[in-house]
Amino acid sequence: MFKGHYENTINEKGRLSIPSRFREMLKLGDTDTLVIAKGLEKCLWAYSPEGWEKVEKKVSGLSSVRMADIVYKRHVMGSAEECQLDGQGRILVPASLRSYANLKRKCLCVGVGDRFEIWDREAYDAFMDDAMKDPASLRKDLAEMGL
Repeated sequence: MFKGHYENTINEKGRLSIPSRFREMLKLGDTDTLVIAKGLEKCLWAYSPEGWEKVEKKVSGLSSVRMADIVYKRHVMGSAEECQLDGQGRILVPASLRSYANLKRKCLCVGVGDRFEIWDREAYDAFMDDAMKDPASLRKDLAEMGL
């Protein structure tokens, strides 16, 4: 499971150092590859190949006519790219994905269980500030989910 959050810098060529804890998770799966795709917010989702296979299996059962399913397939599946870690533990984030997530300098890698997210640091802070504006409603929703 990917957990924690780590700030790193993406360089002008689009190379991003993957946090060592996340690299350790990949080593457990005997891989040096990530599958990177557009997230539903302006961030990227990063999966191990094994994790991505689970997503593909779930997606194969989605409808070909329901709009939410079609949009998910196009947006997430259609944007997915395999990225190899180099000898220094970095990936080259494709330009189209960097542009989507507005990755310019400071990035935040946030572990969310089966994947981790790659955010522009300022965008993440703004998103979370907005999400936390109504803690009472958030508590209610979480309680309804059993958390």
